[in-house]
Amino acid sequence: MKKYLIISTGISLGFLLLFFGANDVLFASKLHSKFPAMIFFFFLQSLVVSWLLYEGKKNNWESPIYALGTVTFRLLTGLFFLGILMYMKIDGIKALMVQFMAVYLVYLIFELFTVLSNLRRN
Repeated sequence: MKKYLIISTGISLGFLLLFFGANDVLFASKLHSKFPAMIFFFFLQSLVVSWLLYEGKKNNWESPIYALGTVTFRLLTGLFFLGILMYMKIDGIKALMVQFMAVYLVYLIFELFTVLSNLRRN
């Protein structure tokens, strides 16, 4: 799943470049200060998802459980992360939650595109 990790790293670096390079210019500093930590969290999720996809490929995708596991893992850990952020009572949590959902959807779309392409029969 080297391709998955390369693209996931590219997405993470793109978001970090967006934060550090274009936050002031494009977004008038509206991106939350915890945005890089959130991107790091999604990158760590991608490492686990990559491992799950590797295991699925190793077993010749005999079951769609790996695909379901990756999507479920991303959802549950994302909700857990949001819960921790809400518990910490961070300033500007609403803006951070909206940004979290936007980044979550980008990673989810990428993951579904990758997983579904691996599950299709040739």
